[in-house]
Amino acid sequence: MRILVADDHPLYRDAASTQMQRLFPEAVVQQVSSLDELRTAAEQPNAAFDLFLVDFHMPGMSVDAIADLVGRFPQIPIAVISGTAQRADIRAALRSGARGFIPKTATGDYLAHAVKLLLSGGTSMPTDILLGGDAPEQSAEPGADWLVLLTPREEQVLRAVARGLSNKEIGRELKLAEVTIKLHLRGVFRKMGARSRSDAAVMAAKAGLV
Repeated sequence: MRILVADDHPLYRDAASTQMQRLFPEAVVQQVSSLDELRTAAEQPNAAFDLFLVDFHMPGMSVDAIADLVGRFPQIPIAVISGTAQRADIRAALRSGARGFIPKTATGDYLAHAVKLLLSGGTSMPTDILLGGDAPEQSAEPGADWLVLLTPREEQVLRAVARGLSNKEIGRELKLAEVTIKLHLRGVFRKMGARSRSDAAVMAAKAGLV
């Protein structure tokens, strides 16, 4: 396993790298301090990174830069790390294709859980911040506040649920193991705030997913 930690603050970069080594003793953890260094490292022959942990405010980083990274390395999940966890920052990162948003104030346990979710194909973001606080932003589509949280795969699974398919049927359709479907659904229900499968199906229908 190879993990790339990109942050211009040496103390946090070292701390995050140390935590990754504790979680995954066999992992190779590489550090860079800017967007240019990240691109150079990721484009090296046989780099084969499994995860990018990227500071939202380091030199060269922007919403467009995140989208560019997603386009260049679509198979590598990107988790944005930031000293400020503002709703606008989280939304911007997610819309650009980031799979996670981890506040720098997060505990070691939170970081560990978030990274494991990302490596298993899930997503991780502070939904209490994203969906809480001031009145939610207005949007044209009902349910857009939680829709922006879903990964493309989670949306596929939710659409199938809304069509009335069982986990086994969804797995067969998407060529995924049933246990993987269950994992995705747990994340979907949490992000939606759905209390049951039928609740999720109704919310999906109202949001225009069927």
